[in-house]
Order: sequence, then C-alpha cells, then structure tokens
Amino acid sequence: MALKTNFSFEVRYPAESARSQAEQAEVMDALEGSLRGLLAVQDPQVGVMVSDSQGSGTMKRIELTTLLGDEQLADVLKAFAERHGVSFSVLE
Repeated sequence: MALKTNFSFEVRYPAESARSQAEQAEVMDALEGSLRGLLAVQDPQVGVMVSDSQGSGTMKRIELTTLLGDEQLADVLKAFAERHGVSFSVLE
C-alpha cells in the first residue's frame, strides 16, 4: 500500500511579473482546479486545498496530499510555474 504525503507550498507572482493583475487574479482564482487537474492525471486521489496566504490575493498557500513522489510532484509544479509565471516556495 502506497503512503500519501502532505506538502505545503506558497505560490506567488514575482514583483517583476510581466502579467497583468487581471491575468494574475485569473490564475490564482483557478489555482485549486488547475492543480487538481494536472496532478490527478498521475494520482486520481490527490487532495488540493488553496487558501489566501498572509491576507493577499496575489499569494496563495497550497496544501497537497498525494501519492506522488518528490520528483514527480516537482516536475508538475515546475511545468505549471513556467507556464503561468508563478513561483512555488516549500513551507513544510
């Protein structure tokens, strides 16, 4: 039986982001569904919870529960970050 692992990340747009505030808000508002869809391809039981981080709509906290290993998860998050211009920081 495979064990699930919990991960916590903070996702944000860098201050020098070329994306408009509207584009940033659109990505952040769809963050939970977007990540769940990407991760569910490899782990249909993935759990994704997104909340505001430090009271800011431009910074979100992500809680993941997944069967994916570190490398698999890193690959998905890296591709997402490159596509949307965000950065992920590991919290736990």
